[in-house]
Amino acid sequence: MKFTRTNIWRLVTVWLTCWLVTYSMIVHSADLPPSASAVFQLAQHSRWYADSERLYPQVFPTSDGQSFLTVWKPDNSEPSHWIVSLHGSKGFATDDLAIWHKFLQERNIGLICLQWWNGKSDANDSYLKPHQIYREVDLILKKLGGQPRKVMLHGFSRGAANSYAVAALDAGRGRRYFSLIVASSGGVGMDFPPTREIISGRFGDHPLRGTRWITVAGAKDRNPDRDGIPGMRRTARWLNEQGAEVIASIEDTENGHGALVLNPANAKRVVDLFIE
Repeated sequence: MKFTRTNIWRLVTVWLTCWLVTYSMIVHSADLPPSASAVFQLAQHSRWYADSERLYPQVFPTSDGQSFLTVWKPDNSEPSHWIVSLHGSKGFATDDLAIWHKFLQERNIGLICLQWWNGKSDANDSYLKPHQIYREVDLILKKLGGQPRKVMLHGFSRGAANSYAVAALDAGRGRRYFSLIVASSGGVGMDFPPTREIISGRFGDHPLRGTRWITVAGAKDRNPDRDGIPGMRRTARWLNEQGAEVIASIEDTENGHGALVLNPANAKRVVDLFIE
């Protein structure tokens, strides 16, 4: 390449564009309130943080300033569909973003990951309650122009255990965003307070009636009766009793906890069913 004035300006323009894209995540994270920033700093030491950083997501604080959400859009376009993901125990939204992104290639689907653990202990009060989760999901979808019946809710492990109540809120008293809910390696607990609220009618009369679900389990899960194949079969039966429709039950014989994303074919099937 000849270093003409035109070519030099082209190189400078490309460099500035790349620098601004990289800087955008730094600006977003630096602007977080103190509590949210502290959690974000913890996330920077997580397993897949570097992979998520390379995707240049937007980072937004939660409405109470205590945590954050990461948002990714394909090619800076406006997605026709969204996936909202809830991580598992002591998880990070940045990791969820990196894990899910690889299954969304050439799909017009955006990704929203909520940091619903505060980075402290593993006690229940270190996690957002279902009504707080739904509040943040509703606010970010309104901000991003998300439409009813165009969103998939995914919950992994502890996220799945809370997804039943989050889905009940959406269907019973919310905006009915979720056309599909995916419960991955996290069975419903009858003694779990959010589940008791569903049964008691706090979210409306049979709020899960008409909702659509996919349950996912691995045969090698260390807690089979809770999160493995027996646990998720029990969960599917309970969902049916609530009037929900379980459109698929994925049972992976080769994997354990997290079989949905450990086997790319499982994740691809879920995304296909979501947008079909």
